[in-house]
Amino acid sequence: MMENILVVDDDRSILKSIQMMFEGKYAVTTAEKGGEAQKRIQDREPDLVLLDIGLPDMSGMDLLAEIRRTNPEIVVVMITGADEASTVVKAMKLGAYDYLVKPLDGQEIKITLQNALENRRLKDRIRRIQQANGERYSLELVGKSEKLKNVMTTARNAAKSVDTPLLLTGESGTGKGLLARVVHYRYSDLPGPFVTVNCTAITHELFESEIFGYERGAFTGARAEGKKGRFEAAADGTLFLDEIGSMSLSTQAKLLGVLEDRAFYRVGGSKAVRVSARIIAASNMDLEKAVEEGRFRKDLFFRLNVVKVELPPLRERPDDIVPLTEYFVKTHNEKTGKKFARTSPEAMKVLQDYSWPGNVRELRNAIERVVLLEDGDELLPGHLSFIRPGQGGTRAPGADFSGELDYAETIKGLIREALRRSRGNVLEAARLLKMPPHKMRYRIKKYDLGN
Repeated sequence: MMENILVVDDDRSILKSIQMMFEGKYAVTTAEKGGEAQKRIQDREPDLVLLDIGLPDMSGMDLLAEIRRTNPEIVVVMITGADEASTVVKAMKLGAYDYLVKPLDGQEIKITLQNALENRRLKDRIRRIQQANGERYSLELVGKSEKLKNVMTTARNAAKSVDTPLLLTGESGTGKGLLARVVHYRYSDLPGPFVTVNCTAITHELFESEIFGYERGAFTGARAEGKKGRFEAAADGTLFLDEIGSMSLSTQAKLLGVLEDRAFYRVGGSKAVRVSARIIAASNMDLEKAVEEGRFRKDLFFRLNVVKVELPPLRERPDDIVPLTEYFVKTHNEKTGKKFARTSPEAMKVLQDYSWPGNVRELRNAIERVVLLEDGDELLPGHLSFIRPGQGGTRAPGADFSGELDYAETIKGLIREALRRSRGNVLEAARLLKMPPHKMRYRIKKYDLGN
């Protein structure tokens, strides 16, 4: 399907020559006045508008501003006279992709429009990927409780400002990483990637070189060509600093400088690198208490705490257990080929009576275990024998997959079932459990589960 170009100029010779130039390559329509162009855009939204600044009935700048406001997906290239440099600057600030100076050069028109349309295609591809990811991650934040609705509203509003850091707090398993991805993929229009830094997984010695990068020869063992850090990798996207409370005080000081100046230096470098990424930080630690104890910088806490979203534990939003259970059952049905169509009222009561100390992550793991190990079309109380309902949320063997007491037995049961379903194929069993094959082999040997 041909891309549509609208050319707006009161010079009929320009309109005719551009039509002839792109005949057979693009579908070109023309307009001699701003009002006529508005109607053309309304009737059939073009992919690109080639717009003259000087029109007989209105300013091309006003029409540009209207297009950017009402049809921001349209790429606009301005046509201007040689003596209108200040107007060109204004047009670029209003969102024009590029400009052409009269008298127009045919080759320059072709190259500029080709680049502009390729830019639009790239943005369209990125937008489709972002939307798909946004929908996928948003589904896992399902729920109807007021607390969850308030969280989502705050996150959506916070996403409007790329320069303002966002702080996510809450117990482990409440979905902080998931919410960070929703902010990036669904609530933002950032073309760059989502980059995660697990602050607990990187040693203090390597942390600065990992997030800021380093220049060649910065230290012994450094790559000869140097290395970009996570900040640069997240350009025009989002940098997610997970468990920021474990960051050392010296690195906290440098991070504060980055947040204040929106620039940083690579390790061993002398040239400032501009930051173009949104910063989202998360912690299950009480950062205010950490500040009081001297483990977290007060000034960094205040800078991060401008917009804070606290994710409530699952026990404080019991209304969300039903929709979450339905979603996880459906998801794991699709992964395993099972056909659990419903959850019995008695089984749902077991789920609702349990306090879920591991929060949504624990619920997801529990449903995954049931769907993988059990058969039938209805989830029954007997399938949940590893959960003991009660006020204290007392856990029976295997209820909390993050606990140490029965972790081994839970893993052994899952591996046995995966090996049974895969008829002993280790690679297929690893795929069923989303486990790297080398870890699967290690655990088979560790738990003596081989033939």
